[in-house]
Amino acid sequence: MKQLFKILEFVTAFFQLNLLWLLFCLPVITIFPATVAMFCVIRQWVLHKDYSVFRNFFQYFKENFKQSFVLGIIWIVFAGLFFLNFMLLKNFTSFQYVLLAVLTLIGLVMLFITIFIFPTIANYNVNWTTAIKNSLFFSIRYILVTLSLIVLLILTILILFTWKITFMFIFCVYAYCNYHLCNLVFDKIQRLQTTQP
Repeated sequence: MKQLFKILEFVTAFFQLNLLWLLFCLPVITIFPATVAMFCVIRQWVLHKDYSVFRNFFQYFKENFKQSFVLGIIWIVFAGLFFLNFMLLKNFTSFQYVLLAVLTLIGLVMLFITIFIFPTIANYNVNWTTAIKNSLFFSIRYILVTLSLIVLLILTILILFTWKITFMFIFCVYAYCNYHLCNLVFDKIQRLQTTQP
């Protein structure tokens, strides 16, 4: 009975966190702060087995709002410029393939940073510039984890578009799996730091 209660508590926490995240994403400009807060709550689940949702979510949302809001604006500007350049690519017939290669590389770098940035902010108390640098370093240094995270993201998108009802919990499930994989990297780095003289 105790085990069943724990499972029900865990499942309920997923639905609650997913609902909170969706509500806080409604203004659009708060997507990044809400996502950081969700990953911070999940970190508490993974590391401390603390499955409280509402109090922790509001606390982390407030604590990380300024940093993650700035990061969100920067990301939107870069994503917008990237998309605009991609749309204008057909006008540059002579350098089209070179520009395509450059844009593909930039797109990959953005993807690599994005899939690591939220767990990195949740795990380390660093400013947004350090979080970006660390995320890029982690994603390149531990490329197998990065590829796993990309596969996870693709699977999540496919599941969401195949069964739309999954929007009630899929974002939180993705974040949970994402953090678990990223935490393997964080643990490795911590072990390396403790073994260094």
